[in-house]
Amino acid sequence: MDDEFKLEANYHSHTYRCGHAVGTDAEYVRFALRKGLKAIGFSDHVILPGASQPGMRGDPSLLEGYISSVKSLKAKYRGEIDVLLAFECEWYRQEFASYYRDLLAEKGFDYLILGQHCFHENGRFTFYGEMSDREESLRKYTADVLDALDSGLFAYVAHPDLYVRWYRKWDALCEECAYLICRKAKQTNTPLEINMGPSRWARKSDPDDLSILIYPYPRFFQIAKEVGNQFVVGVDAHDPKEYLTSDYVWLNRFLEKLGIAPLKRVAFPKVK
Repeated sequence: MDDEFKLEANYHSHTYRCGHAVGTDAEYVRFALRKGLKAIGFSDHVILPGASQPGMRGDPSLLEGYISSVKSLKAKYRGEIDVLLAFECEWYRQEFASYYRDLLAEKGFDYLILGQHCFHENGRFTFYGEMSDREESLRKYTADVLDALDSGLFAYVAHPDLYVRWYRKWDALCEECAYLICRKAKQTNTPLEINMGPSRWARKSDPDDLSILIYPYPRFFQIAKEVGNQFVVGVDAHDPKEYLTSDYVWLNRFLEKLGIAPLKRVAFPKVK
């Protein structure tokens, strides 16, 4: 396509601390540079005080090392690439809200992104897909995302259509929830992410194939375009090499089919 999208900044990159990513922090920066990026945002799964979720997020003891490492890389590569400090967070209503604000106001975090994988009740983390009632799980996911968007804390919503993966079909409720999420994102001026993760391991077919129930799901983004949302591309890197091995050809086919032009850079909300 004549106006092919070229990734300039990736705000969605993990580290080994979460327990399901590999590579050193410096390797992520070096591979981002090899890809020609101008900015890399480290947004590992949020480390939560007093909370343990091995294999999903880092232990609280790893927080200061994460901050120190990213800030060190920020200084080392200044002038070559913008290195940004962030977390990918779930919204647990008000439970960790003050902690999130402190990360931004006191700990020097550049931004937070919303990645709503699970909820926290009675001291237990539960993934939405683990709920026996799928309709109830989708309604809860949607309500939690809407409440998160009202908080004003998040720079964008990562894989907003994540629910397609565990809901396992697209029906009237999916349509309803997509419109609710997209309209709230539009109201709050919050971009929606086109997540490249599944382009590496699941979504290898035609970009508008609705039979593959995985994100980024074409119908969701048709609705988002109709609503008038802004978009951002997220590599969702869990390995430094994924900056080079991700399917950017597939990405551009997806964008072209839907007529979507993602943002090159994201403006971060100012949080007091």
